[in-house]
Amino acid sequence: MARKLKSDKLLFTATLLLVCTSIVMVYSASAVIAREKWQQPYLLLFKQAAWVLIGLSLVPIVMRIDYRSYRQPLVIWTALGVAAAALVAVLFSTPVNGASRWLHVGPLGVQPSELAKLAIILFTAALLERRMDRIDELSHALLPIGLTTGAIVGLILVEPDLGTAVSVLVISSAMVFAAGISYRYVLGLVLVAVPALYVVVMASAYRVQRVM
Repeated sequence: MARKLKSDKLLFTATLLLVCTSIVMVYSASAVIAREKWQQPYLLLFKQAAWVLIGLSLVPIVMRIDYRSYRQPLVIWTALGVAAAALVAVLFSTPVNGASRWLHVGPLGVQPSELAKLAIILFTAALLERRMDRIDELSHALLPIGLTTGAIVGLILVEPDLGTAVSVLVISSAMVFAAGISYRYVLGLVLVAVPALYVVVMASAYRVQRVM
């Protein structure tokens, strides 16, 4: 008989707690502003809650997708292609507060950098799985991951969106580290990343202000 579909209750509970926490944080950060701008302190809270309900309603559907299908080259390269195209397209959108980060599809707003984050995760995971035996060879595994991640991060920085760019770098680096990369590469990455991050932050007054 076919095995019954099972869910990881601990993982689902942890995710649900994080989502509930996010609702509280959104309300905490937006209530005063929403009341001043729209006289509705709960406006952004209700919007966030609506997206949470939509997301939770999709969980049973997504659970039935075989996770192994995500490592198919067609899926990975399509995800990367769509994410890269969207990141280029968003640069020609109308800037909001000096940044071009959103594409509007009808009434919905889509942030391509979030799609890029998922695409990089799929790409990195699939490549590491296929090349685990030679992970410490620069040209075999690390170079393709570094070039692809670097290209996506570069497009995100042009928006500009330093926070998401750093998130993508951290996620990709954490995955490679968890796969068992040699510590000398980790040290080298840190030595290169820290000065580069300093230069990027100091190049913009608003970034310096946010860091401070």
